[in-house]
Formats: sequence, structure tokens, C-alpha cells
Amino acid sequence: MGKEEIYIRQAQELIDGIDRGDFSSFARLPDTYRYGHLSSLLYLVDCLENGKTLYDRLYDRVMEYGKYHLREKIKKQQKIKVAFLAISAAEWAAEKIYQILLEDERLECYVVVCPLVDRERESRTKIEEQSYRYFEKNGYDVRRVYDSEQDSCKGWDGIGGLADIVIHHTPYYKSIPVQFQIEQFPLYVINCYIPYGIYVANSFNEAYIKYGVYDNTFVNMMWRVYADSEINLMGYKKYGMLHGRNVLYTGYVKMDYFQDKRNFSMDEISQIWKSPDSVNSSEMKHLIIAPHHTVEENAIVQYSTFIKNAFFWLYLAKKYQNKISFIFKPHPNLRDKTIRANFFKSFEEYDAYLQMWNALPNARAVEEDGYLDIFASSDGMIMDSASFIAEYLYVNKPLLFLTREEQKFNNLGEKIMPCYYTAKGEDYIAIEQFIEQVILQGEDTMKEERTQVYQEVLDYVTLNGRTASECIYRDILGLFS
Repeated sequence: MGKEEIYIRQAQELIDGIDRGDFSSFARLPDTYRYGHLSSLLYLVDCLENGKTLYDRLYDRVMEYGKYHLREKIKKQQKIKVAFLAISAAEWAAEKIYQILLEDERLECYVVVCPLVDRERESRTKIEEQSYRYFEKNGYDVRRVYDSEQDSCKGWDGIGGLADIVIHHTPYYKSIPVQFQIEQFPLYVINCYIPYGIYVANSFNEAYIKYGVYDNTFVNMMWRVYADSEINLMGYKKYGMLHGRNVLYTGYVKMDYFQDKRNFSMDEISQIWKSPDSVNSSEMKHLIIAPHHTVEENAIVQYSTFIKNAFFWLYLAKKYQNKISFIFKPHPNLRDKTIRANFFKSFEEYDAYLQMWNALPNARAVEEDGYLDIFASSDGMIMDSASFIAEYLYVNKPLLFLTREEQKFNNLGEKIMPCYYTAKGEDYIAIEQFIEQVILQGEDTMKEERTQVYQEVLDYVTLNGRTASECIYRDILGLFS
């Protein structure tokens, strides 16, 4: 049976159930329905008479059922299971809210590391292993579902049963094993979405921001989407089928890390940044190189300039090895995408490139790991990534953004971009001028502009009166009332 036939069948089952009274005003819903039924209705919503009105009403009924389920468990003094679905340590954004929820005795919180089934086995195994070790090393209750030797994945039953609340980190749910895709969940499961990055990207026809971010099947099935900014909240209201009524502006919870001032000792710095034995590490500057993954010519959004400057970075790292410590922080998808674009011939060739970084006395490559300590202890960054242009404003350090003609930003990105230095990705002279003048000589002429933009659009603690994790915790507590 093809996908369209499945959508039609499930939508018909839903409509038949509505006619039978399955979704009438009593609290419990039949266990036969899944979020896949909602997904099918969304697929056909424009083909049905009053389809959007029908979906609105059904959505409200399903969300009420989820709340009813949670409150019944609370009454019976049963633990509420809260699962965070993680695909990558580098894209993990929920540390602070995880820690807060963990302290609530009514809840059982844990992280599920989901392998990326749309990657080749070698890449899938490496990312899952590095991510699992990150969570294990940092003391999380982490549940492993992937068997790399068999290249197989166990389901919820293998990790203690289905969660009552699932907190998602990526809208690309088809990339994870089918057992953990929202369409398989019964309707009592409450789903929340904390994006893995701040939304600043767009495509020239705006299809990405409309349908890739604000109005897609995944977002329209969430009980709550936690928006990083008021600008993006307005995007959900403008373009989303639910007009943003399931979206709450909290700020970006990952950035709660920066609400406390960070002072690093020299020992801590030396754990993060490498320096030659012959050099006083306290005199070195710390520079991040962060390339985006969109190297393919047919990418929906196109930011990466990596193909034009990949080996120039190594040249600079060698040239400034007694003055600057470098961290090469590629987007987690760069490894896979450079192979698809035939820039590197194999994963081994990409890994050999990373080894060139790690072999230098003043540089290292960081893949599947956290990067907030790196941001906080750095002196600047050079990159062509998307979300980082917003995230790096929280440390207010100078950033050189590498440009190409195909780059396009949403309203938030357009607000932020003018406060950064820019150069074409292949303009080696301008890149080195930034290093000499801004990083080494400290001539940062754009600091005030960055401060102003941050205060206007990203200072969510001032705007909301509390951290993002506190906002989310209050919101989730409301489910139990």
C-alpha cells in the first residue's frame, strides 16, 4: 500500500470514528487511534470540506485527552514519564529544563538517543556512539535503543515503556527509527518541541520558512512549540495552520547557560583549547571555525562556503600556531554532506581531514559534543552557519560571517546580520584581516551594535522576566492542574 493510500485509509477511519461519536465529550479516546491519523488528516485537509475547521476541533479534543491522561496518573500517584528524544549531542538544547524536571518527584525523566536511519550505517553508528557517550559522561539518565552490531533498534518496551510526555528536538522525525516517530504514538501522549537551533534561515522562495518551520505536519501535531524569539512567534502566527496557538515564546532554553557569567580558570581553558608547549597559553587568542553543512548544489537552503576554504583554515591554523588556538566545529551533518557532494571521496577521507586539525599543537576538531563552554571561552568565530549567528550573540564576541549569493534569512536573521562582520567565503585577504585586526588587535568596532540587537530581539530573560527553562517548567506544570 502506497503512502497516499495509507493517508486516505487513516483519514477515513478518523472521519468514520467522528461519525460514530468516538471523539465526543467523554474523557477517554479509543486506543486504536494514533497520531498517524492526525497526520493523514493534515495531508488531506485542503481536499475536505471545512477540513481546517475539522482539524482544529479534533486537535483540541486530542490535546484535552492528553491532559486527562496525565491528571489521572497524578491522581493515582503514578510517575509521569518524560522522554527527551535526542539525535545528536551537538544539537542537544534541553539541559536546563531536563535538570529542572528531574527534580520533580512526580516525574521520571530520561534521554533516548535515536540513531539516524537516513544515514549510511558507518555514519549512523558513529553519531549514535558519540552522542550516547556524551550523555553518559555528563550524568544523564540515558536509554540506549540502538544495537550497532546488528544495526537494529528496540522500541519503547525495551526501555521501560512508552513515555507520557515526549520532548522532541528535531522536526525531521522521519530520520529516526519508526518506533519513535510521532505518528506511531497513541493520542494520550503529549508532544513538545524544543528546536535544536534558533531559526534564522530561509530560502529564496520562502518555502523553507513557511513549510519547513512554521507550518508543517510535525509542528501542527505538537501540544507545544517553544519559540526562541517574539519574531519567530509571529512567524508561527502568520503562516501556521494553527496560527501559533500551540506556540509559546519562552526564549531558547539552550541559552540559559549564558545567564550566569562564566569565568574560566587557566586549567579549564587548557581543557578546552590546545596550545603549543613552548607558548604561554594565557597569551593566545581562541577562535572558532564553524562551517555549515549545505555544500550540495540542490540544498533547500544554501549557506556553506566550506568547499572554497576547507584547506585555507588549516593554513591559517599553522600560520598562527603561536598566537591563536583554533577549534574546528563543523555542523553535525557536514560529514555526510561532503561525501554526498563528492568533495571528500569517503568518510575515511573526511576523518583524515579532521585528524589534520587534531594533529596541530594549537587546534582540535569537535564533532558530537557540547559547545557552550567553547562559545563562552572564545574570543571570536568565523563561520557560515545559520543558528549560530543568533546563539553567538549571547556571548557578544566578534563574528565574521562568510557569504555567498544563495544565502537568505528570515526576519530574525535579517535583524541580526547587520551587526556582524562579513566577507565572501573565498576572500582570503578579508578573512585574514579580520583575524589580524579584530581577533589579535582587538579592534572590535561592532560590539555596541551587537549589544543593541541582542537587547531588542534575543534578551528573553528581560522580556519574559524569567529564564526559558523556568517558562517551560511552568507551562508543563499547567498540564497537571
